[in-house]
Amino acid sequence: MKPIKATLAAALGAAALLVWYWQDEQAEQQRLAAQQAAEAAQRAADAGKNTGLRDLFATPAPASSASGTQSGDAWQALNAAAAQHSGEPGEAAEPKLEPETAEQLALNDSLRRLGYHIDERYYRMPLAELRRTAASNDRQALTHLAERYLFALDGKPTEPEFEPGFAYRDAARQALQQAYLAGNLHAAAMISEAYLIERRPTDAAAWNLIAQRVGDKLSADWFLTTRDYQQLSDEQKQLAARQADTIWAQLEARKRSNG
Repeated sequence: MKPIKATLAAALGAAALLVWYWQDEQAEQQRLAAQQAAEAAQRAADAGKNTGLRDLFATPAPASSASGTQSGDAWQALNAAAAQHSGEPGEAAEPKLEPETAEQLALNDSLRRLGYHIDERYYRMPLAELRRTAASNDRQALTHLAERYLFALDGKPTEPEFEPGFAYRDAARQALQQAYLAGNLHAAAMISEAYLIERRPTDAAAWNLIAQRVGDKLSADWFLTTRDYQQLSDEQKQLAARQADTIWAQLEARKRSNG
């Protein structure tokens, strides 16, 4: 190839490369812009709504986590906070995700102190196995069983493990009460959230008071910001306080009997 032709070919090749690079950059910018627009639209759609524990645990779930249902729903994200610290004594360490903010650090520390922890293996359990494990009063299994009921199965008839007619929300609250008695004090706030999902704010407020008593400050404070709580009348708040006293007494009695 003559020098002038070689030079021209090289120039054209470089120009083509620049065009490709520019187009790739443009495509990436468009993708990011579309993603940001979708996130903004979702935030606008969720404004004023109680979007549940997803607001508290917004960190993506570990990539290695998987459920027996292979569901991508919110219950996976709930446990991401638990995966931010190593396992309890005698348990395999979980993947560690670096907390991004002081708020996330505070949340992780609060969850550890309250006894909220779920090992990675529970994500992979089929529902039948998870139920058997929970029946042995395994705190982690009980907690995750409730989460799976609430966020992976309730109202999702297309899920392979969905059972028509099964009272998922009642069963989830029962499992969370057992988890609470087994040492997961954060379960009180989770029960409060379960009632919020059902639009039962007085019951949610009662369990929020239990969460406050056990020191689950971050969850309890979050609940006070919800529209459902802010719309409670003084009479409803007084009713919630009386319910909380009754619930507390019942829980303490069950602790003593389990003693």
